[in-house]
Parts: sequence; C-alpha cells; structure tokens
Amino acid sequence: MKQFDWTRLFTWPYKIYTQLLFWIIVFALYIILKEYPQRMTGFAVVCIVLQEILELAIPCYMQNLLVLPFFRRRKWVFAIGIYLLQLLILVQFLPYLLNAIGLLFKNGFHVADVVTDWQNQHFAFTMVAFTVVASLTKAGIDRVIREKEQKENELRHLKAQLNPHFLFNTLNNLYGLSVAESKKLPGLMLKLSDLLRYSLYDTGQHYVALQKEIDYIANYVDLERLRLNDSMDILLKQKGDTTEQYIAPLLMIVFIENAFKHFSAVKGERAFIHILLLVKGNELNLNIKNSIDPGFVPPPAGKRKGGLGLENARQRLNLIYPGQHSLNIHKGPDFFETDLIIELT
Repeated sequence: MKQFDWTRLFTWPYKIYTQLLFWIIVFALYIILKEYPQRMTGFAVVCIVLQEILELAIPCYMQNLLVLPFFRRRKWVFAIGIYLLQLLILVQFLPYLLNAIGLLFKNGFHVADVVTDWQNQHFAFTMVAFTVVASLTKAGIDRVIREKEQKENELRHLKAQLNPHFLFNTLNNLYGLSVAESKKLPGLMLKLSDLLRYSLYDTGQHYVALQKEIDYIANYVDLERLRLNDSMDILLKQKGDTTEQYIAPLLMIVFIENAFKHFSAVKGERAFIHILLLVKGNELNLNIKNSIDPGFVPPPAGKRKGGLGLENARQRLNLIYPGQHSLNIHKGPDFFETDLIIELT
C-alpha cells in the first residue's frame, strides 16, 4: 500500500484545514464528554465550550506565532522578555475577552446562563501550562518535518547520482556494439529509450507501483539479453501478487545491474544470472545469483572502479526502509548471491 505522508498535514496550505479540523474535534469532545456545568443546555453550552476553547487556542497561537520565533533565533533575553509580557497580557486581558463572548451570547441570543466572571479564575498557572505545551508540540512537529525534508533532499541527491550512473554504463555497452557494427544496436537503442522514459517521467515520485518497477527491470534484462551472446543463461522469474503494492523507484535495478557487471564463469562453462522476484503479502524478496570464475581475484578495494551504485542503494534503503529491510550479499565458491527483503508497508 502506498504510504501516506502525514507531515503534509502540517505544511501550507494543508495546515489550515488540519488546525480547523482539530478545533472542531476539540469542540465536539467537550460536548460529548459533557465538560461543562450540567445545568446548561442549548446555546449556553455552545457559549461555555467556545469560551473554554478560546482559553486554549489564544495562548497557543500567541506563543507559537509571536514568542517561539525569537527563541529559535536564540535571542534569549528578548524572547524571555516577550514571553513574560505575553503572560501578563493574557492573565490581565484574556478574561475580559471571554466575558465579552458571554455577553455577546447573552444579548444576541438571549441566553441567561452564561459565564461572565472569568477574571475570578486562576489564569496564571493555566497560561504558563498552555504556552509551554504549545511550544513543545510546535517544536516537536517542526523538527520531524525538518528531518523529513533533509531526508528527502538526500534521497533526491542519491537519485540524481543514480540515473547518470546507469546511463553511463549502458552507453559504454552501446559504444562497444557500435564499434563492432553489431546488428543488435537498433534493438538496444529502443530498449534504452523505454528505460530512460521510465527513469525520467515515472520516478519523480517517492513511490511507484511495484509492477511498473518490475516491468522496468524486465526491460533492462531484455536489453542485456540482446547485448550478450545466446550462450549465457539469463533467467528472470516473478511470483506473487503485486496489486496495490508500491516501492521506492530504482532500488532493485542497482543489484541486478551489478550482477550483469561482475558475472563470469570458468572457461568452457555456461555463465548464468538468475533473478527471482517473490511477493508474499507485503513482503518483497529479490534474490539474484550470478556465476563467477573461482580463479578470479578481485583487485584491491582501493583500486576498484565504480561502487557508487551499491553504496547508493544501501543509503537509500537505510533512509526509506529503516528497520524494514534486510540485505545479504554472499560469495560462494563459484557464485555471488544477493538477497534483499523489503517490508513494503
């Protein structure tokens, strides 16, 4: 299922509707839970509940809009001064505003049982409590949004690295075929066109339909089949229902591309790459196994070229699916195996 981005509820313009809905729910809860004198009925109930909500809302908005910005800019002395002044104004003048609401209902709607003595309530502690809670709540929500924006910026940077990385490798392959004047070149160009169309137009969102991503992988594998000779055993198998499943784009292709980049086999034996995509409920399992020459000795880590794709994929997995994935890369005597499990919910 495609994940809902709840932080959008606290960004413009959605935060207006979110806050309006919040206060409507608070208003309804006051009435449902009967948080008012039981003698009151009708417009008297509406009046007292409205007064109590304003007692909550006005300190919260004053604190978050007028005082909190100065604390964020670390202007401590000025911020504390503004905060104390705000408390003084609220304690002295908010009761009279609430009294005015009561008189408005009394004179406008002929409601006799209204509260017009709010100045006799203990406002000082209430105002301190409301403003502190409002600041902590606002600061907490803003921090979550900032962290999410930072994560999205990092993901955009990683994705921006990934597309040129894939294109660079594919163009290298096309160059080799063009030099050899291969008849496979026109088919490869068409496949590459489809791959780039997906990369450019369908991967701008945070998540794409899983089946679209699998179709993209199948297209890539077809492109590699055209490029490589027929003696190679290339298998792509898909099992399970992908309906209503979504995944971050261009995650799996990195591991598949890596298998095609590094496969090998003992001379005279058939090289292979076997890819299995298994969807079971909300769990996706990608298993890739490719043959290698047991006698092959990889160059030292410092002299290896590339490596950007795998490191990129690991970072994206940690950012998008923290605690929701496992990645195991195993080297056998004559094969490499990559096993990736992602919880898609």
